[in-house]
Amino acid sequence: MPNYDEQPGRLDRRRALAARRATRRRNTAIALSAAVVILVVLGVAGWLVYQKVQAGHKPTARAYTVLFPEGLNNKEVAKRFDEETKGSVTSAEFLAATRTGVYNYAFLAGANGNVEGFLFPNTYDVTSLTTAHQAVNMMLSDFHKETADLEWNRAAQLGVTPYQIVTVASIIEKEVKVPEERPMVASVIYNRLKKKMKLEMCSTVLYSLGQWKPKLSDQDLQVNSPYNTYKVDGLPPGPICNPGFESIRAALFPASTDYLFFILTNPDGHHSFTADYAQFLRWKGQQSK
Repeated sequence: MPNYDEQPGRLDRRRALAARRATRRRNTAIALSAAVVILVVLGVAGWLVYQKVQAGHKPTARAYTVLFPEGLNNKEVAKRFDEETKGSVTSAEFLAATRTGVYNYAFLAGANGNVEGFLFPNTYDVTSLTTAHQAVNMMLSDFHKETADLEWNRAAQLGVTPYQIVTVASIIEKEVKVPEERPMVASVIYNRLKKKMKLEMCSTVLYSLGQWKPKLSDQDLQVNSPYNTYKVDGLPPGPICNPGFESIRAALFPASTDYLFFILTNPDGHHSFTADYAQFLRWKGQQSK
């Protein structure tokens, strides 16, 4: 028979035990929560420190402004990029980028991957993070923007392709010092092409030689190159420099003349033009005196 006098004591002990267990569980839960909070805080703090360290190692982009005048060939453009960007874009990298042939522009049709002639002369803002490919593409994009409104369909009327228009423009750019003479030099080129005469342009010989010379020798004129228009018929296979807008426009809109010859007759860069070979020889003789 149960002793009812002992029941309250047992209940109290059980309740006390349950209370102690509940307290332990709460304390454990609180401790675990605190540990999780500490770990999260430490993790966030560590991530912030890591990000700060990484940011400190990121290169600072240096800005450069590079000016390209009309008439530079690709090697000269590459050299200027190298010099003006302190080697961020080296000559070798730039030239390699010009030869990839991966630039998707309609005006490069017929160029066979050669971008000579289409690196538009302008002022460009680049940084030390600009790649050679981006630099080349930037100049090609400018060519597209600056020449899109020209009447390229005139090329067919002149008996050449749009690519050859740029070749003609490049010769004009290298031959002319006085702006108003551009259309006249263009007329000489087209007149000689129509008559199946060799162009005999000194600028193409200099391109063949790969160096500037103030005066060409008879031996220079015999250099074996498809760009030597003293030896080959017609236009050279491609542009000899990167011409500016005005020379391209002159190639599309030559003056209406019968000129076949021109010769430098003034130290300021002015040429004399004629259709008479005898007159040309007289001017040439006067120069040699």
